[in-house]
Order: sequence, then structure tokens, then C-alpha cells
Amino acid sequence: MAQLAATRIGWENEHLATFLLSRISFVANPITVSDDVGSDFFCTLFEYRIENNEEQLFPRNSFAIQIKSKEETILATNKIEYLTKLELPFFVGVIDRENLQLDIYSGEYVPLLFTKHGIPRNELKLSPVRDVVGITDYCRTTTDENLQVLTAFLRMPFVMEISARDKQDTIFAKARQVSDLCSRMHQNISARVSQEYIFRLSEPGSASIMAGSGSVTTFRRNFCFRLAEAFYNLEWILKSPQHNLNMDEFRVYEKCYLGLIEAEIEIPDILQQIYNRLKGQLTDKNKD
Repeated sequence: MAQLAATRIGWENEHLATFLLSRISFVANPITVSDDVGSDFFCTLFEYRIENNEEQLFPRNSFAIQIKSKEETILATNKIEYLTKLELPFFVGVIDRENLQLDIYSGEYVPLLFTKHGIPRNELKLSPVRDVVGITDYCRTTTDENLQVLTAFLRMPFVMEISARDKQDTIFAKARQVSDLCSRMHQNISARVSQEYIFRLSEPGSASIMAGSGSVTTFRRNFCFRLAEAFYNLEWILKSPQHNLNMDEFRVYEKCYLGLIEAEIEIPDILQQIYNRLKGQLTDKNKD
């Protein structure tokens, strides 16, 4: 019985992608005969280390990737729900059969798109691009009269190519680059899930802070938890023989805490408890 050539080419592309991805990661291929899970592979990056005089592989960050045969715009409307709920970095890989390489494009702006613009009601397109992509031009949207997003066109910036010809040192460097990118993407996914809405950007030390209907309901709670974190660290410093507590710093945070109380802003119990405990420890220390 004859077989469609296109099916065979797709099979070959996936196997070539598996080999290339396996140079930097452990690769898992979900069952796709009856279930389209939204990604072709789930990968766990590994780190090479010498342990007991043997080269060993240690798992690090994980990501999901969809494999394509051409660098072209992808209609991803059927993946909207999948991408909104995916808690892994998402990439698109484009196979270059002639050069035995995989070109990788990142979905690092996916959580920013859904947070800032909302979930498209009609259509989502993903565009792998070689251009530099920034916070001002990562997407285009159309909206209705109520400013609800109808369509979204998301740009996916080029990350790197992985080649069958890459030497081991080059592969190590590329694996570290992808791992660093995945770490930042994980932070941004967590920011959306935890409703903190502070997104790290590619430029060192830069971030995008998003206010709006989601953030306005959570920013007070998040601020209180950060203040509690400061008091916990000051308590640790107070107990540590290697550090000296800066009382001026404590008074700054205390003034902030007392201002919240005076303004009758609701604070979580954990903030009240750590403040009272630290205040008591400082009082006891001053008595000594």
C-alpha cells in the first residue's frame, strides 16, 4: 500500500528535530496519534558535569516546543486555551533539512500578551521573526467597541540554531543560553499565575510592570508580602553573628507598616505576626 510523501517528510522532520534537541536536552514525545496536546516535544535541558571521573547529565529547565517545516506565520487559534494554561516556556522550532539544523524562536511574550491584552476572542497568529523584538512591538491586536481583543498577532523572536555540525563546546554554550532564557520565561509565567504582574525583559535589569483590572485587586496583598519578607530578613540579620542590623532600615519599614495600619488597609496575618515578633526581639535586645 502506498504512503503519502508529505507524511513521510513530516516524520523525518520530527526525527531530525528529536536528534538536534537531544544534543541539549532530554526529549519527550507525547502521543500524537489521537491527542494533539499543543506541542510536539517536551524537553528538559541538561548540564554537563564531571562527577566521580565520569561525564554526567543533570536536568535543569524544561520547555515545550512545536516543530514546523517552514518559517511562516502560524495560525494558533486552536492553541489559545493551551497557551493560556501552559506553565512551561513555549518555543517554535523550524527544521532546515538541507543544513541539518533547527532554528528556534521563543514565545517569551506569550504571558505578557495574555496579561496586557487579554485572551483573543477570534484569532491568534504566531510569527517567527529574525528581527529584534521589544516590549513596544511584540504584538499587534484588533479590538471591538468595548476594547475586547478580537485578534492578536504575536512575534516570536529568533533565539538560535542548533546544528548537527556544532562542536561540543558550542552546544554547551547554546544550552546555557536556552537555560537562561527559560529561567526568565519561567519567572514571567509565574508572575502571571501568581498575579504579581512584574515581567522581566531581555535587557539586563529591565522589567515591565502591568497595572489594570487584575493587578488592582492584588497589588496591596503583594506589597504586604514583600514587606513581610523584609521583616523576616531583618529578623535573620538580627540573629546572625556575622551581620549587624541597621536600625534606620528597620524604622523605614516600620513606618511603612504603621502607615498601613493607620490607613486601615487590610494586611495579611503573616505580616502582623512577623512585625510583632521582630519588634519584641528588638525591645528585648535594647533592655539587655
